[in-house]
Amino acid sequence: MTRYILIAATATALLIAAYAWWFQPSLAITAVYAVISLLALALVPLCYRWFGFLDNEVIQGLIDQEAREHDEMMQHLSELQSSLATLDNQKGSDQVLTLRHLLDDFHEVIANRFRGKQLSSSTYLNAARNVQNQALQNLSDMVGVGHSISSLKRQQSNENTDQLRTQNERLDALLSENEKLFKALSDTSVEVANIQKIGEFERTETLARLKDLSRIAKNQSR
Repeated sequence: MTRYILIAATATALLIAAYAWWFQPSLAITAVYAVISLLALALVPLCYRWFGFLDNEVIQGLIDQEAREHDEMMQHLSELQSSLATLDNQKGSDQVLTLRHLLDDFHEVIANRFRGKQLSSSTYLNAARNVQNQALQNLSDMVGVGHSISSLKRQQSNENTDQLRTQNERLDALLSENEKLFKALSDTSVEVANIQKIGEFERTETLARLKDLSRIAKNQSR
């Protein structure tokens, strides 16, 4: 919108200058013409909003943002999958595939299900993305824990037995937490897909569930 306002402002200034130069009116008439021109300029942002251009811009920005984040997360998952495979962490690799499917489902929901409904979409996007990022962070932590376990196993000393047990427990906890996050995200996608009207979205437990998960994810990431 800023670009259009700047274009309109430049055009208005040029027209005022051209009017004053061509017709050589009195100062009072020039001032009246300038005021009318500025009032017309003020209508530009109002019309931009009234005719839905601003909403369309917000919606497109949301879709572009989601697509960009989707691609970044998919790239990150590819790297994590390679690392987990190298560490022979089959459960972690399976969770990467699960998260891939969940991200693809979410991508389709944002791109199609809520197109044109920027308020609900952005709320849904922000809450769900926090949960997805927590699952992604858990997978990243699995890689770090996996390297630690490999190092401890190579040492095979009595001193690191407790450390090895602690790291294995940490790995199991990450896997368990992701299972809970995946189930919640999957249930949410099914519920949202079955909503007939966008107004029903705000009246279901879907958004509340995502916000609760989002808060939990934020707290755990601190």
